Amino acid sequence: MRVEEIMTKDVITVSPKTPIHEAAELMIDHGVSGLPVVDDAGSVVGIVSEGDLILREKPRERAPWWRLFFGDAERLAREYQKAHGMTVGEVMTRSLIAVSPDFPIESAALILDQHRIRRVPVVADGQLLGILSRGDLIKALAKAPARAGGQPSDEHLVREMRARLAEEPWVSNRGIVAQAKDGVLSLWGLVLTETEKSAVETMARTIEGSKGIDSHLVVKSEFPYRYAV
Repeated sequence: MRVEEIMTKDVITVSPKTPIHEAAELMIDHGVSGLPVVDDAGSVVGIVSEGDLILREKPRERAPWWRLFFGDAERLAREYQKAHGMTVGEVMTRSLIAVSPDFPIESAALILDQHRIRRVPVVADGQLLGILSRGDLIKALAKAPARAGGQPSDEHLVREMRARLAEEPWVSNRGIVAQAKDGVLSLWGLVLTETEKSAVETMARTIEGSKGIDSHLVVKSEFPYRYAV
């Protein structure tokens, strides 16, 4: 599925000249937490979010003059402008992250997660086509149809599980035994932590065609050691 299939196309925008109180009112009226900023040519030049506006309400410490020798004067000037600016152009986030409408939604979700952002403009040839939010991704997941196609064989499930185990650097035991019967994957072996055990079980559970798991994984610290006398 591509971004253009799930993005919000009816987007509320503001211009760099929009007063910040008007931007705040738009966010409240439309129930959104951020607005794309578009110039007179229709190009996206930034995004203004609740975080940009809340920054104005935070108390600012007066920076001592000597901090300029050790800090970034340009960054300090930008912080001052964001805290005191009266228009969207003065307070907006300018380092814009955007996606193409033909992006796979998995790639877009990764961008949102890696950059810890809640929405991203969808742009083609510099023009705003829509906006993709975490909410859009959740709606797409909720509406996703059941997996199509026939049930993969047990042998296929085991091969896929082994391939996934081999790809992940966090897997401590490459010798985990995977077996399958009637679509249910059974797992046997030692792992280092509860987190790793849970992640391996998730790996098996999310293989296409998996009907469930029967986990016999043991965390190493729980293994009942026996000592010879």
